[in-house]
Amino acid sequence: MLIGHPRPKENPEGGSSASPAPRVGLVLALLLGLLATSACYQYAPLLGEPPAPGSEVRVRLSSGAAVALSDRVGQPVRSLEGEVISSSPDALVLEVGWGALYAGTVFEGRRDTLTFKTDDVLEVDEKAFSPLRTTGLTVAITAIVVAIIRSMAGGGGGTGGDGTGGTPAF
Repeated sequence: MLIGHPRPKENPEGGSSASPAPRVGLVLALLLGLLATSACYQYAPLLGEPPAPGSEVRVRLSSGAAVALSDRVGQPVRSLEGEVISSSPDALVLEVGWGALYAGTVFEGRRDTLTFKTDDVLEVDEKAFSPLRTTGLTVAITAIVVAIIRSMAGGGGGTGGDGTGGTPAF
């Protein structure tokens, strides 16, 4: 009997049983890719059309409206992000959140419904899905995960310079 490395176990389908690391890595990479596709948004200007109720928007306020709102909330406010409650030729009604939102905790942020005259709103940008940003982020995350998985699954090799894994000769 020879002493050496054990032979890999045979699969019933043939071939050796591979380590589950590459499969786990693939699943992890796919899950991170799916996560990334749901997280990439950008704000695009709405030109000449009112925002639809329920849409997420960012509004830039006139200096007069910004000063009045800043005095009311006690901090400088030049623009706001929120959900459109209603929109008319005369006014825009938004629901906005102040501070961090930790729903169901004592740290839950305050939510307000604010009404702005159309003249007080300089710009309205609508939150929209960005396919370009999403693709770039997905490719980057997937490449990083695959590189990490390959480095983990490939083993460390050895410290020797001759490929035997031993100490290099000087």
